[in-house]
Amino acid sequence: MKRCSLFCAGAWPFIFLPLLLLLPLLLFKWHSIEEDVALNARAELSTAGIEWANIETTNRGRDVLITGTPPNTLAIEFAMEKAMASYGVNRVDVSSDVIPILIPAVAAELKTIITGQSVVLRGTLADQESINMLVSQAAKGFGAGNVTNKLQVGENTAALPNLDGFFLSLVGKSFSLETLTASLIGNQLSLKGTINSQQANTMLATQMSNQLGLELENSLAVAPPPCDEQINELLSRRPINFASGRAVINDKSFELLENIKSATLGCPYANFEVSGHTDSTGKLNFNMKLSKQRAQAVIDHLADSGLDTTRFTATGYGPRRPIADNNTNDGRALNRRIEFKLKN
Repeated sequence: MKRCSLFCAGAWPFIFLPLLLLLPLLLFKWHSIEEDVALNARAELSTAGIEWANIETTNRGRDVLITGTPPNTLAIEFAMEKAMASYGVNRVDVSSDVIPILIPAVAAELKTIITGQSVVLRGTLADQESINMLVSQAAKGFGAGNVTNKLQVGENTAALPNLDGFFLSLVGKSFSLETLTASLIGNQLSLKGTINSQQANTMLATQMSNQLGLELENSLAVAPPPCDEQINELLSRRPINFASGRAVINDKSFELLENIKSATLGCPYANFEVSGHTDSTGKLNFNMKLSKQRAQAVIDHLADSGLDTTRFTATGYGPRRPIADNNTNDGRALNRRIEFKLKN
C-alpha cells in the first residue's frame, strides 16, 4: 500500500496558518521601518533648511522618493544628497513631476567712480571673463595704473551690456570731469558728478545714449567756472573806469564792483592778485605807480562795501603786459584794465 506524504495527509492547515498569522506582523514591521526612514530623511532635510522637499516611503521600504517644487536644479541635488545621508535610507529617487522654478537672472551692477584720472570699479558681474574685459577697457582709456578693480562675480547674474567705448568717451574730449559716478544696473545708466559746461553735458549724454544704446539718467551738474574766470568775464564785458590819470573809480563802475564782490564770495578761501595795467602813453614810472594805485583802489572799495579783503593783494604792471596794440585808440583802451587772478 502506497503511503501518503505529509501534504496529502491534511497537514496544509498546520503549515499555512502560522504564515497567515505572521504576515500582518511582517507588514506592520515593514510599515514601521518605512516610517522611521521617512522620519530620519525629513529631519535631515529640515536641519539643512530644505523646506520645499516632501518625503514618501509608502510601499518603498528603505527607498525614499522626493517630491515637491525646488527653486533650481542644484536644490534637487542637494536634497538628494542630504536624504541619502540620513540613517536607514537605501536609495533616493526624485519624482518626474519635480520641475525647478526658473529664477530670472539678477541684473549685473557696475559702479564706476572717476576722480581726475583715477578709476574705481565696483559691482557684480556674471563671470570673471566679463570682469577682465571691463578692466581692460578701463585701462585702455585711463591707463592700467589708474584703474582699481573691486568687481566680484555674482551667482545667477545676467551679462553686462556691451560697453565698448564707454571709458574712451570720457577721456580726450574738450570737457573736464572733476568727479563722475556712473552706475549701471542692467541697461539703465545713471551719471552723477560735475562737468565744466552745459554744452559738454549735452554732448556726453547724447553719446552715451545713442552710441552705447543705454537708458540714461543724467544727473550731472554743471560746475561754475573758477572765481577768477567769472570776475574777468565780468570785466571783459565792461571794464572798471577811473578818472583820467588818477586812481579814483568812476561811480558808474560801482555796480560792476558789487557783482565782482558777489563772485569772490563764491571762493571764500581763495587768495587773489588784483593787478592794474596801463597803456604805454606817458612815463613808465608814473604808469607803474598808477597801475598799482588803481588796483589798490579796487581792493579798498571792496573792503568799504563789507568784503574781507585780507586775501587780496594789489600789483601794478604798468604797460608791461599789453593785450592789444598801443598804437591805436581801441588797443590802448583795452590795455587800461584791472584783472583778478587766483593765487592758490
